[in-house]
Amino acid sequence: MRASRSTQASAIARIQILAGGSWNNFLTIHTGQRITTDREVHLNAVSPEFFATLGTRIVAGRDFDERDTLPVSKGGRPVAIVDEAFVKRYFGGRNPLGSRIAHGSGPDARPDIEVIGVVANISYRGVREEWEQAYFPIVNAEGGNFYEGGNFYVRVQGTPEAAFQSIRTILRNADPTLPVTYFRTLDEQVSRSLNTERMLAALSGSFGTLALLLSLVGLYGVMSFAVTQRTREIGIRVALGATRFATVWLVLRDALMMITAGIAIALPCIWALGRLVESQLYDVKPTDPATIATATLILCSTALGAALIPARRASAVNPTEALRFE
Repeated sequence: MRASRSTQASAIARIQILAGGSWNNFLTIHTGQRITTDREVHLNAVSPEFFATLGTRIVAGRDFDERDTLPVSKGGRPVAIVDEAFVKRYFGGRNPLGSRIAHGSGPDARPDIEVIGVVANISYRGVREEWEQAYFPIVNAEGGNFYEGGNFYVRVQGTPEAAFQSIRTILRNADPTLPVTYFRTLDEQVSRSLNTERMLAALSGSFGTLALLLSLVGLYGVMSFAVTQRTREIGIRVALGATRFATVWLVLRDALMMITAGIAIALPCIWALGRLVESQLYDVKPTDPATIATATLILCSTALGAALIPARRASAVNPTEALRFE
């Protein structure tokens, strides 16, 4: 596959990222003293160039190479690469290179796997997840077993469709009986992993739009009723020389007071209820100032627009007819 002209980089991984599945285990760490992870770590077995294929930065140390893929019985060394989240949680920012880890947390776990590199964090089960990860060479992961099945990751030039056809041909020539489940771009994988968030966003957006429309209808009705009730007062003001602007502002001021009161009540509710949906948000806080400011601006502008209709009607009141109004 690497020999193909359209291939820039390719690799194999045991676990498919952003697919919801995972391979987890506790790890024992030896850094001068023996400690165990306080929760399971996400693990993956990958081939050399996996991180280059995904465009993941190697922060310290090195990537796996062909020597690391040899079973221990044939001279390979048990090595591992961890991510920045792992280093932050268990090393406190200290250099982890040369430290040793082991699978499991029991007393028989022997930390003989050397940490040779640190990589930037990768989304594993989902884009919102922040969890520690450790990677092992795919051939000698857990005792030198090459796992049946796996996932090819290929960085290509050109269109995905052309790349898929080229990869199909390569795999067919290598082994016509090799089963291939599907081809998918990483963008499609990210999109699939966000299906739940997208559905929730659509539902919340629909409910939000409906709530906004109901509030606009309610505000329009209240202001229309208020103008009708104050027709005589407005007529007197106009007869005494009130300008159209002053009349419009008289109505809009009352609407603005109601809007301000509503916002004052809503802000504490946003802070309290935002915690309930925080787990469904990605890369944004429920109390994000920019988001709240934008929503407030939209609410104020549309609400004032709804109140402007009865306000303009009030400014067009004929003083003579208004004074006869009962």
